[in-house]
Amino acid sequence: MNIAEITVSGNLGSAPEIKEVNGTKVANFSIAVNENYRDKSGERQSKTHWYNVEAWDGKSKDGKASGVVTNIIEPHLNVGSTVYVRGFPQIDTYEQEGVQKKAFKIKIAGMSSQIRLAGSKPQDGANGTSQVKSKTPANGGKDTDLDDEIPF
Repeated sequence: MNIAEITVSGNLGSAPEIKEVNGTKVANFSIAVNENYRDKSGERQSKTHWYNVEAWDGKSKDGKASGVVTNIIEPHLNVGSTVYVRGFPQIDTYEQEGVQKKAFKIKIAGMSSQIRLAGSKPQDGANGTSQVKSKTPANGGKDTDLDDEIPF
């Protein structure tokens, strides 16, 4: 059995960019994950790691959009939203000015992918106490418990 999967939880660095490719919605956004630690001298350090995410909508049997972009990303995600994503790690190769380059991203598409809204930063005029939560995974609306998927 072959498995390639990555899970990250962090905050959106900017609003998702949504476009259509052959009639299917695609969202691109980046997630900031903060690493806090103490260096050898005991000083507190903080480092931010950025993960690019590409999420694809699915289609139901009747041809209507039933995916993560339409149901979760478009209506709920914005700058600062805290999300949990699980998807396929993908490395794209491209050429820029004659130099071969690689770019890493997390692809959310298919049954094993998942996105959950963990909370959001307050918007203009908000009191900062509300959080939007969603248990709707990107796997066609089927909620799964992560513990049920662990093979041991």
